[in-house]
Amino acid sequence: MSYRFDLSNLGVMVDMAGCPNRCRHCWLGSHRNGHLSVSAFRNISEQFRNWRDENGMAIKELGFFSWWREPDYRSDYKELWRLEQELSSPGCAQRFELLSTWRLAHDKDYANWAAALEPKACQVTFFGMEDNTDWGMRRNGAFMDQLTATERCLSAGIVPRWQLFITKRCLNELDEFLRLIYDLNLFKRCKKIGRKFEVFIGGIAPEGNGYEIDGLRPDESDLNLIPKELLAVSREGLAMLGQSESKLLKELAESDTPPNIYVNSPCLAINADYDVYPNIAEPTEWWRLGNLKTDGIDRILKRYRDEATPGMSINRTLPTSVLAKTYGDPNSKKLYDKSDLITRFMHQWGVDYMKGKVI
Repeated sequence: MSYRFDLSNLGVMVDMAGCPNRCRHCWLGSHRNGHLSVSAFRNISEQFRNWRDENGMAIKELGFFSWWREPDYRSDYKELWRLEQELSSPGCAQRFELLSTWRLAHDKDYANWAAALEPKACQVTFFGMEDNTDWGMRRNGAFMDQLTATERCLSAGIVPRWQLFITKRCLNELDEFLRLIYDLNLFKRCKKIGRKFEVFIGGIAPEGNGYEIDGLRPDESDLNLIPKELLAVSREGLAMLGQSESKLLKELAESDTPPNIYVNSPCLAINADYDVYPNIAEPTEWWRLGNLKTDGIDRILKRYRDEATPGMSINRTLPTSVLAKTYGDPNSKKLYDKSDLITRFMHQWGVDYMKGKVI
Protein backbone atom coordinates (compact mmCIF):
# COMPACT_ATOMS: atom_id res chain seq x y z
CA MET A 1 0.00 0.00 0.00
CA SER A 2 1.31 3.46 -0.87
CA TYR A 3 0.81 6.54 1.25
CA ARG A 4 0.91 10.19 0.32
CA PHE A 5 0.95 13.25 2.51
CA ASP A 6 -1.47 16.02 1.74
CA LEU A 7 0.62 19.01 0.68
CA SER A 8 -2.17 21.57 0.76
CA ASN A 9 -0.54 23.19 3.79
CA LEU A 10 2.94 22.99 5.23
CA GLY A 11 5.09 24.58 7.91
CA VAL A 12 8.79 25.14 7.28
CA MET A 13 11.06 25.59 10.30
CA VAL A 14 14.56 26.90 9.59
CA ASP A 15 17.16 26.54 12.35
CA MET A 16 18.74 29.92 11.72
CA ALA A 17 20.61 30.20 15.03
CA GLY A 18 20.11 26.94 16.94
CA CYS A 19 19.70 26.74 20.70
CA PRO A 20 21.63 27.87 23.81
CA ASN A 21 20.97 24.50 25.47
CA ARG A 22 21.53 20.84 24.69
CA CYS A 23 18.69 19.52 26.81
CA ARG A 24 18.92 15.84 27.65
CA HIS A 25 15.21 15.32 27.04
CA CYS A 26 15.15 16.97 23.61
CA TRP A 27 13.73 14.71 20.93
CA LEU A 28 15.35 16.96 18.32
CA GLY A 29 18.81 15.84 19.37
CA SER A 30 21.90 18.05 19.38
CA HIS A 31 22.29 19.43 15.89
CA ARG A 32 24.96 22.09 15.57
CA ASN A 33 24.09 25.75 15.89
CA GLY A 34 24.31 27.68 12.66
CA HIS A 35 24.26 31.27 11.51
CA LEU A 36 21.90 31.30 8.55
CA SER A 37 21.35 34.75 7.09
CA VAL A 38 18.09 36.53 6.42
CA SER A 39 18.79 36.23 2.69
CA ALA A 40 19.20 32.46 3.11
CA PHE A 41 15.87 32.32 4.95
CA ARG A 42 14.21 34.28 2.15
CA ASN A 43 15.74 31.99 -0.46
CA ILE A 44 14.43 28.90 1.32
CA SER A 45 10.95 30.39 1.50
CA GLU A 46 11.04 31.23 -2.22
CA GLN A 47 11.89 27.63 -3.09
CA PHE A 48 8.83 26.37 -1.25
CA ARG A 49 6.53 29.10 -2.54
CA ASN A 50 7.64 28.55 -6.15
CA TRP A 51 7.44 24.74 -6.03
CA ARG A 52 4.84 22.95 -8.15
CA ASP A 53 4.00 19.26 -8.31
CA GLU A 54 3.65 17.13 -11.47
CA ASN A 55 0.21 18.62 -12.07
CA GLY A 56 1.31 22.21 -11.58
CA MET A 57 -0.24 22.46 -8.11
CA ALA A 58 1.40 24.65 -5.48
CA ILE A 59 1.32 24.32 -1.70
CA LYS A 60 -1.73 26.41 -0.86
CA GLU A 61 -0.78 27.54 2.62
CA LEU A 62 2.78 27.94 3.90
CA GLY A 63 3.99 28.98 7.32
CA PHE A 64 7.65 29.92 7.76
CA PHE A 65 9.51 29.89 11.07
CA SER A 66 12.97 31.37 11.65
CA TRP A 67 13.68 28.80 14.36
CA TRP A 68 13.42 25.09 14.98
CA ARG A 69 14.68 24.43 18.50
CA GLU A 70 14.70 27.76 20.38
CA PRO A 71 12.36 30.57 19.30
CA ASP A 72 13.67 34.13 19.38
CA TYR A 73 17.26 33.06 20.10
CA ARG A 74 18.68 35.58 17.63
CA SER A 75 19.01 39.18 18.77
CA ASP A 76 16.97 40.38 15.77
CA TYR A 77 13.96 38.31 16.87
CA LYS A 78 11.53 41.21 16.40
CA GLU A 79 12.52 41.68 12.77
CA LEU A 80 12.41 37.93 12.18
CA TRP A 81 8.85 37.71 13.52
CA ARG A 82 7.82 40.44 11.07
CA LEU A 83 9.61 38.56 8.30
CA GLU A 84 7.83 35.31 9.16
CA GLN A 85 4.50 37.11 8.75
CA GLU A 86 5.62 38.65 5.46
CA LEU A 87 6.73 35.34 3.94
CA SER A 88 3.92 33.13 5.27
CA SER A 89 0.43 32.71 3.90
CA PRO A 90 -2.12 34.90 5.74
CA GLY A 91 -2.63 33.64 9.28
CA CYS A 92 0.03 30.91 8.99
CA ALA A 93 2.81 32.65 10.91
CA GLN A 94 2.25 31.34 14.44
CA ARG A 95 3.39 31.74 18.01
CA PHE A 96 3.15 28.88 20.49
CA GLU A 97 3.50 28.40 24.25
CA LEU A 98 7.21 28.49 23.54
CA LEU A 99 9.43 31.43 24.32
CA SER A 100 13.18 31.55 24.74
CA THR A 101 13.63 31.23 28.49
CA TRP A 102 17.30 32.04 27.87
CA ARG A 103 16.29 35.35 26.31
CA LEU A 104 13.71 36.01 29.01
CA ALA A 105 16.53 35.79 31.54
CA HIS A 106 19.07 37.79 29.54
CA ASP A 107 16.99 40.40 27.66
CA LYS A 108 14.91 42.64 29.92
CA ASP A 109 12.78 43.91 27.01
CA TYR A 110 11.82 40.51 25.63
CA ALA A 111 8.98 39.63 28.02
CA ASN A 112 7.05 42.82 27.34
CA TRP A 113 7.44 42.30 23.59
CA ALA A 114 6.25 38.69 23.84
CA ALA A 115 3.32 39.71 26.06
CA ALA A 116 1.83 41.66 23.16
CA LEU A 117 1.46 38.40 21.21
CA GLU A 118 -0.67 35.32 21.73
CA PRO A 119 -0.91 32.90 23.50
CA LYS A 120 0.60 34.77 26.49
CA ALA A 121 1.93 31.53 27.99
CA CYS A 122 5.41 30.08 28.28
CA GLN A 123 6.65 26.58 29.02
CA VAL A 124 9.45 26.52 31.59
CA THR A 125 11.38 23.27 31.89
CA PHE A 126 12.93 21.71 35.00
CA PHE A 127 14.73 18.46 35.72
CA GLY A 128 14.50 18.89 39.48
CA MET A 129 16.32 21.54 41.49
CA GLU A 130 19.40 23.55 40.52
CA ASP A 131 22.07 20.89 39.96
CA ASN A 132 19.72 18.57 38.11
CA THR A 133 18.22 21.29 35.93
CA ASP A 134 21.68 22.57 34.99
CA TRP A 135 22.61 18.95 34.24
CA GLY A 136 19.41 18.37 32.26
CA MET A 137 19.83 21.49 30.14
CA ARG A 138 23.60 20.99 29.91
CA ARG A 139 24.28 24.60 30.87
CA ASN A 140 25.49 26.10 34.13
CA GLY A 141 23.05 28.73 35.34
CA ALA A 142 20.09 27.24 33.49
CA PHE A 143 18.04 26.70 36.66
CA MET A 144 18.44 30.30 37.77
CA ASP A 145 17.57 31.43 34.25
CA GLN A 146 14.32 29.43 34.48
CA LEU A 147 13.42 31.20 37.71
CA THR A 148 14.27 34.60 36.23
CA ALA A 149 12.21 33.73 33.16
CA THR A 150 9.28 32.83 35.42
CA GLU A 151 9.51 36.18 37.22
CA ARG A 152 9.70 38.18 34.01
CA CYS A 153 6.76 36.29 32.54
CA LEU A 154 4.62 37.12 35.54
CA SER A 155 5.66 40.77 35.51
CA ALA A 156 4.64 41.03 31.86
CA GLY A 157 1.31 39.21 32.28
CA ILE A 158 2.49 35.92 30.72
CA VAL A 159 1.55 32.74 32.55
CA PRO A 160 4.48 30.35 33.14
CA ARG A 161 3.64 26.67 32.62
CA TRP A 162 6.17 24.58 34.47
CA GLN A 163 7.06 21.12 33.20
CA LEU A 164 9.07 18.77 35.38
CA PHE A 165 10.83 15.86 33.71
CA ILE A 166 11.29 13.13 36.29
CA THR A 167 14.32 10.87 36.26
CA LYS A 168 15.83 8.76 39.02
CA ARG A 169 18.23 11.64 39.66
CA CYS A 170 15.57 13.99 41.05
CA LEU A 171 13.30 11.65 43.02
CA ASN A 172 14.83 12.70 46.35
CA GLU A 173 14.20 16.42 45.78
CA LEU A 174 10.57 16.48 44.69
CA ASP A 175 9.45 17.78 48.09
CA GLU A 176 11.86 20.67 47.64
CA PHE A 177 10.51 21.31 44.15
CA LEU A 178 6.98 21.43 45.54
CA ARG A 179 8.10 23.92 48.20
CA LEU A 180 9.60 26.08 45.48
CA ILE A 181 6.22 26.36 43.78
CA TYR A 182 4.66 27.58 47.03
CA ASP A 183 7.62 29.77 48.01
CA LEU A 184 7.21 31.61 44.71
CA ASN A 185 3.45 31.84 45.33
CA LEU A 186 2.81 30.81 41.74
CA PHE A 187 -0.84 29.84 42.08
CA LYS A 188 -1.88 33.18 43.55
CA ARG A 189 0.36 35.26 41.32
CA CYS A 190 -0.97 33.61 38.17
CA LYS A 191 -4.52 34.08 39.40
CA LYS A 192 -3.74 37.76 39.92
CA ILE A 193 -3.01 38.16 36.20
CA GLY A 194 -6.18 36.27 35.33
CA ARG A 195 -4.56 32.95 34.46
CA LYS A 196 -4.16 29.54 36.07
CA PHE A 197 -0.76 28.19 37.07
CA GLU A 198 -0.14 24.68 35.80
CA VAL A 199 2.68 22.23 36.39
CA PHE A 200 3.11 19.04 34.39
CA ILE A 201 4.97 15.93 35.52
CA GLY A 202 6.25 13.66 32.79
CA GLY A 203 8.79 11.17 31.63
CA ILE A 204 11.27 11.73 28.82
CA ALA A 205 10.53 10.53 25.30
CA PRO A 206 13.16 7.88 24.42
CA GLU A 207 14.26 9.41 21.11
CA GLY A 208 16.81 12.04 20.19
CA ASN A 209 18.80 13.02 23.27
CA GLY A 210 16.19 11.35 25.47
CA TYR A 211 17.19 7.87 24.35
CA GLU A 212 20.65 8.39 25.84
CA ILE A 213 19.25 8.70 29.37
CA ASP A 214 16.54 6.06 29.17
CA GLY A 215 18.37 4.18 31.92
CA LEU A 216 17.34 6.95 34.32
CA ARG A 217 13.65 6.46 33.59
CA PRO A 218 11.57 5.91 36.77
CA ASP A 219 9.97 2.53 37.33
CA GLU A 220 6.94 1.29 39.26
CA SER A 221 8.85 1.15 42.55
CA ASP A 222 9.62 4.88 42.30
CA LEU A 223 6.00 6.02 42.24
CA ASN A 224 5.70 6.10 46.03
CA LEU A 225 8.57 8.61 46.13
CA ILE A 226 6.52 11.24 44.30
CA PRO A 227 4.77 13.49 46.87
CA LYS A 228 1.01 13.10 46.77
CA GLU A 229 0.59 16.87 47.04
CA LEU A 230 2.75 17.38 43.96
CA LEU A 231 0.52 14.97 42.08
CA ALA A 232 -2.55 16.76 43.37
CA VAL A 233 -1.45 20.14 42.03
CA SER A 234 -0.11 18.84 38.71
CA ARG A 235 -2.39 18.98 35.72
CA GLU A 236 -2.23 15.33 34.66
CA GLY A 237 -1.06 13.67 37.86
CA LEU A 238 0.74 10.43 37.06
CA ALA A 239 -0.92 10.02 33.67
CA MET A 240 2.04 11.33 31.67
CA LEU A 241 4.42 8.84 33.32
CA GLY A 242 2.42 5.96 31.86
CA GLN A 243 2.60 2.27 32.77
CA SER A 244 5.34 -0.31 33.11
CA GLU A 245 6.87 -1.68 29.93
CA SER A 246 5.90 -5.22 30.92
CA LYS A 247 2.20 -4.26 31.09
CA LEU A 248 2.24 -2.32 27.83
CA LEU A 249 3.96 -5.17 26.00
CA LYS A 250 0.99 -7.45 26.53
CA GLU A 251 -1.10 -5.10 24.40
CA LEU A 252 1.55 -4.08 21.88
CA ALA A 253 2.66 -7.66 21.19
CA GLU A 254 -0.86 -8.35 19.90
CA SER A 255 -1.13 -5.25 17.71
CA ASP A 256 -0.89 -5.98 13.99
CA THR A 257 -1.26 -2.33 13.03
CA PRO A 258 1.86 -0.26 12.30
CA PRO A 259 2.83 2.68 14.55
CA ASN A 260 1.18 5.26 12.26
CA ILE A 261 2.76 8.19 14.10
CA TYR A 262 1.21 11.37 12.75
CA VAL A 263 1.06 15.09 13.41
CA ASN A 264 -1.88 17.45 13.15
CA SER A 265 0.16 20.18 11.47
CA PRO A 266 2.56 18.89 8.79
CA CYS A 267 5.92 20.58 9.00
CA LEU A 268 9.48 20.24 7.75
CA ALA A 269 12.61 21.19 9.67
CA ILE A 270 15.79 22.45 8.03
CA ASN A 271 18.98 22.43 10.07
CA ALA A 272 22.11 24.56 9.73
CA ASP A 273 23.52 22.16 7.12
CA TYR A 274 20.30 22.29 5.04
CA ASP A 275 19.33 18.73 5.93
CA VAL A 276 15.55 18.39 5.89
CA TYR A 277 13.45 16.25 8.24
CA PRO A 278 9.71 15.64 8.72
CA ASN A 279 8.41 16.64 12.14
CA ILE A 280 6.99 13.17 12.73
CA ALA A 281 9.84 11.85 14.86
CA GLU A 282 13.46 12.42 15.87
CA PRO A 283 15.61 14.02 13.14
CA THR A 284 17.91 11.09 12.44
CA GLU A 285 19.37 9.65 9.26
CA TRP A 286 16.57 7.11 8.81
CA TRP A 287 14.01 9.92 8.78
CA ARG A 288 16.04 12.43 6.73
CA LEU A 289 14.37 13.55 3.50
CA GLY A 290 17.53 14.88 1.90
CA ASN A 291 19.59 18.04 1.68
CA LEU A 292 18.04 21.16 0.23
CA LYS A 293 21.30 22.23 -1.42
CA THR A 294 22.43 18.91 -2.90
CA ASP A 295 19.15 17.05 -3.47
CA GLY A 296 16.86 19.94 -4.29
CA ILE A 297 13.34 20.74 -3.23
CA ASP A 298 11.62 18.55 -5.84
CA ARG A 299 13.19 15.35 -4.55
CA ILE A 300 12.68 16.33 -0.91
CA LEU A 301 8.98 17.14 -1.27
CA LYS A 302 8.36 14.03 -3.37
CA ARG A 303 10.00 11.86 -0.70
CA TYR A 304 7.93 13.62 1.97
CA ARG A 305 4.68 13.31 0.05
CA ASP A 306 5.31 9.64 -0.75
CA GLU A 307 6.67 8.85 2.75
CA ALA A 308 9.76 7.37 1.14
CA THR A 309 12.35 7.53 3.94
CA PRO A 310 13.06 4.29 5.85
CA GLY A 311 11.50 5.69 9.03
CA MET A 312 8.38 6.97 7.29
CA SER A 313 7.98 3.67 5.46
CA ILE A 314 8.08 1.38 8.50
CA ASN A 315 5.85 3.83 10.36
CA ARG A 316 3.12 2.80 7.91
CA THR A 317 4.00 -0.83 7.21
CA LEU A 318 5.81 -2.67 10.03
CA PRO A 319 3.37 -4.15 12.58
CA THR A 320 3.81 -2.83 16.10
CA SER A 321 3.79 -6.44 17.32
CA VAL A 322 7.01 -7.12 15.39
CA LEU A 323 8.68 -4.11 17.00
CA ALA A 324 7.41 -5.10 20.46
CA LYS A 325 8.58 -8.71 20.19
CA THR A 326 11.97 -7.64 18.84
CA TYR A 327 12.80 -4.78 21.19
CA GLY A 328 10.48 -5.10 24.19
CA ASP A 329 11.62 -6.30 27.61
CA PRO A 330 8.85 -8.35 29.30
CA ASN A 331 10.62 -8.01 32.66
CA SER A 332 10.98 -4.23 32.57
CA LYS A 333 9.12 -2.16 35.17
CA LYS A 334 10.21 1.16 33.62
CA LEU A 335 7.34 3.57 33.10
CA TYR A 336 6.37 4.61 29.58
CA ASP A 337 3.51 6.31 27.89
CA LYS A 338 2.41 3.85 25.20
CA SER A 339 3.35 6.14 22.34
CA ASP A 340 6.77 6.76 23.93
CA LEU A 341 7.47 3.04 24.17
CA ILE A 342 6.64 2.64 20.48
CA THR A 343 8.95 5.57 19.80
CA ARG A 344 11.75 3.71 21.62
CA PHE A 345 11.16 0.64 19.50
CA MET A 346 11.36 2.74 16.35
CA HIS A 347 14.61 4.33 17.51
CA GLN A 348 16.07 0.89 18.17
CA TRP A 349 14.86 -0.26 14.76
CA GLY A 350 16.54 2.76 13.15
CA VAL A 351 19.86 2.05 14.84
CA ASP A 352 19.71 -1.55 13.63
CA TYR A 353 18.70 -0.42 10.14
CA MET A 354 21.76 1.82 9.90
CA LYS A 355 23.89 -1.20 10.85
CA GLY A 356 22.34 -3.23 8.05
CA LYS A 357 20.13 -5.32 10.31
CA VAL A 358 16.63 -5.99 9.00
CA ILE A 359 13.76 -7.45 11.02
